[in-house]
Amino acid sequence: MFGLEKLKFKTKVILVSVIIVIVSMGIVYIRNTTPIIVTLIDDWVFVENTDEGNWYYKSNTIYIDDQTHIIKGWVKIVYTENGKQQLLKTHKDDKYKDINRSLSMVSINYQKMEYQENRVVYYSESGNIIGSDELSVKMDDFIPKSVGDKLLVKILKDYSIKR
Repeated sequence: MFGLEKLKFKTKVILVSVIIVIVSMGIVYIRNTTPIIVTLIDDWVFVENTDEGNWYYKSNTIYIDDQTHIIKGWVKIVYTENGKQQLLKTHKDDKYKDINRSLSMVSINYQKMEYQENRVVYYSESGNIIGSDELSVKMDDFIPKSVGDKLLVKILKDYSIKR
């Protein structure tokens, strides 16, 4: 095809070796200049399983401000049957009967150990938005050993943040 059949065996071995070295050098160069980022499918990181549901944070939404010590990001709860029943006690509209999960935008002050839920969006089993709440403008203290406390500890560990 490229006239390789006329080359001697030793020449073919040298040619293949040179190609392998060039390709290897290219791979080493790419690996050293391009950060390799490992992400989870859908970027949701598991935090805790409770009676209310499974809790996750979305890794590609985490924003860390080292000046103010504030972490912002989205938290998801995929509700258990018990969690759905608890939510229906406060959200009595019929549209919430099909609730599957909620997403909350949270702000966490990791120096003062305070958090704030800014907004919650509720989703049905089919993935449609069925409602939302605008929440407190005031920061609250973490309850020790709560899901929020475990969320903070996990994010601090995952992002190597020192308090």
